[in-house]
Amino acid sequence: MIKFINRRRELSFLRERFRSGRAELILVYGRRRVGKTYLFRRFMEEVGGIYVIVRRDGREMLNDFSRALSEILGFEPRIEDYRELYRVLGGISGERLLVVIDEFQRLAERDPSFLADLQAAWDEYLSRSRIMLVLMGSSVGTMERVGLSESSPIYGRRTGALRLSPFRFSCAKEFLKTYGMEDIVRAYSIFGGVPAYLAMVDPSLSLLENIHSLIVREGAPLREEPIFLLSQETREPIRYMSILEAMASGSTRLSEIASRSGMRATELPRYMTVLERDLNLVRREYPLLEAGKRGKARYLIADNFFRFWFRFLYPNWDLVEMGRHERLMGLIQRDLDLHTSEVFENVAKEHFIRDQDVEKVGRWWKGEVEIDLVGIRRDPPLVVFAEVKWSSKPVGREILNSLIRKAAHFPWRRERREEKYVLYSRSGFSFSTEEAKLVDLREIVGMECLD
Repeated sequence: MIKFINRRRELSFLRERFRSGRAELILVYGRRRVGKTYLFRRFMEEVGGIYVIVRRDGREMLNDFSRALSEILGFEPRIEDYRELYRVLGGISGERLLVVIDEFQRLAERDPSFLADLQAAWDEYLSRSRIMLVLMGSSVGTMERVGLSESSPIYGRRTGALRLSPFRFSCAKEFLKTYGMEDIVRAYSIFGGVPAYLAMVDPSLSLLENIHSLIVREGAPLREEPIFLLSQETREPIRYMSILEAMASGSTRLSEIASRSGMRATELPRYMTVLERDLNLVRREYPLLEAGKRGKARYLIADNFFRFWFRFLYPNWDLVEMGRHERLMGLIQRDLDLHTSEVFENVAKEHFIRDQDVEKVGRWWKGEVEIDLVGIRRDPPLVVFAEVKWSSKPVGREILNSLIRKAAHFPWRRERREEKYVLYSRSGFSFSTEEAKLVDLREIVGMECLD
């Protein structure tokens, strides 16, 4: 069973649209296993409705609709095509009707008449009915292309769109409460915020045992998850896997990624666009206040599970296939905290955004100087500098001194700003001070789930 954690904003959006009483045509999309179906299962407990998933073809879906509609109409209608389906749906009177078509992009891609007939029916009569029609899918790039682009037949007809994202740390940790604080962060660095991944974690097993059971061993449910997702979403999965492997090994600039993945620098950008915009697996990062500046961008794997998989499994696939799991688990155990340290910066950023009265937050670097987090407020001018340490030893005074020295290089309103300092530490602090706010793991893990 997947625990239902929050999703208050999404449920509020759906309830508001359901209560409107008007015809609603809503797109709901997000990557596989992010919790779309579970969200609607919860919502339909409140309002009822019809849920149909497109498995193979339109004929099967129409048959499913016929059976589902029989419970509402008292008889099973004979539905031969999409036009007849829309006519039947539009003719249902009385109470508000929610209709959910899951994985609808499978029809939209294979059979253009599905959307063309929907456009005609919406313009003719559905837009004046009381239907709440939800088109849902997990192929994010396809959903945006067939549902949101100007070339789509239903462009201008949709009344809302909802994109579900993985949970941030503050909500993901709700799945991991049986672990100690350090292992909660480590587990998040591995499974990320995807509800289905988190729900698989067995609280009776150690974190390493769960890694072996869920990711490494023969038949593990997540062992080939990235391969499956990239094969489903892209035409050249091997290319994308080479790119992500290069990034997981430390390449952050386009020239480095191209060189390590064996691609020409001129052909790489189109693949990066898919990874960044369509799949949300990659994020582009600039120094704070320098967004868009040529040559400044770094590219990072945005998804924790993909980062873990491409760091540990893909480069060692021979160990996976030969069953040398003890060897692979030894590599994972040795380097897991190095992997976690990178994710811990994002966890600290989530706390920093909530805790500090700032308007913009990001990393900043120039030459050899790099600061983990910088937040600015324009009026009155304030800069908050933060350093994040996932170290087994308590953070000492020297880290604060170093941060103060580095802060002097940040140029924004240097002569007129107020400055504050924050230190984040896994293992606490060996000193106390009033010059900086000291944030330990207990305060971070104690963040309330607000998603």
